[in-house]
Amino acid sequence: MSAEAEKKVGRRWLLFAAIALVILLFLVWYLWAQTSALDGLKRFVRYSGKHYALFSVSVPDAGACVIAEDRLCTASQEGVCAYGADGKQLFRVGAPYRDPALKAAGDYILCYEIGGTQLSLLAKDGKELFSLHADGRIYDAEVAQNGAVSVLTEGDGCRAVVQVYSVKGAPLFRHDSKSRYLNACALSPDADYLAVSALGQEDIRFASAGLLFATDSEDAPAELSLDAQIIYDMAFTGNSTVCAVGESSLQFFTADGKLLREYAMQTGSLSAYRFADGMTAAAYDLLSGGSAVVLLDAQGKELAYTEIGGAVLHLSVCEDYVSILTDRELRICDRSLQTCGSTENAGWQVALVRSDGTAMCLTGYSAVLYIPE
Repeated sequence: MSAEAEKKVGRRWLLFAAIALVILLFLVWYLWAQTSALDGLKRFVRYSGKHYALFSVSVPDAGACVIAEDRLCTASQEGVCAYGADGKQLFRVGAPYRDPALKAAGDYILCYEIGGTQLSLLAKDGKELFSLHADGRIYDAEVAQNGAVSVLTEGDGCRAVVQVYSVKGAPLFRHDSKSRYLNACALSPDADYLAVSALGQEDIRFASAGLLFATDSEDAPAELSLDAQIIYDMAFTGNSTVCAVGESSLQFFTADGKLLREYAMQTGSLSAYRFADGMTAAAYDLLSGGSAVVLLDAQGKELAYTEIGGAVLHLSVCEDYVSILTDRELRICDRSLQTCGSTENAGWQVALVRSDGTAMCLTGYSAVLYIPE
């Protein structure tokens, strides 16, 4: 082979190697940034050699803590606090809350008093965007991805009032319920739709109904029967799909009142549930003993199912991960409910999973970061 031919072959191999390297780098970038496949390696790089000790928190109830932007946020008599993974307090704002509830969506944190009248919307850095002193007791409140807030309160001269406010506190929508009690509300990510659970009766029997409003319209709401069960909670699982969590089933429907699917566990009773973007997780106490955890997509289709020993104390969902805390252990799972890591429950009451598969584990007075190996 001539020298010129050898050079051509060499250049071709170099070109081939360069193309292969580019493909490999793209694959690594995709697996690193767009999937959870390399999260174990990311955790090793991020946390290796670092020590995460217990740090003090004040958490009166499981509903008074939440993960927002991978930071632990709590609400108590000390106000609303945010902590980093190392336990460093990032901010503390607001007045003390008697019986607080915390919710987070997008860049926003919502805190309100259950049965009280105080409500505050915070940015992720702790800056208060607006506060509200409601005219009646607050039954429920939700924050949308765009920062809009829905507030359900007792009414004055009516059964209940549900209102929607912009991120700056400007009123956008109001509905006064004259004849039926309302007990739960949900707001779509863009705040275009509002769902409310109404308590009433059909003929002579108790019945729940879902009322679905377009927040930019004064038209009568679409209505859907939710059967003879108490509705505990509601949430939008997509821009126009809603999940209603009832005592006997989970019902999924569209914003125009069309039932998509109903999920019921015939061999167990609901013990915990959580919502995430496009997903609902539910835990059941099985009649045969132990527990079952199921993941459902935005329309209520089953994505994964697993059974575990012990009673589920707390359930948490964040992006690609689910944490299941039982009286015996903490288990971190992926979206297929395959175990990514587990450890003995060291007296924790709450475990809040984060986007990288780690979890903030809390008692009422302390917290620690658990890192799966």
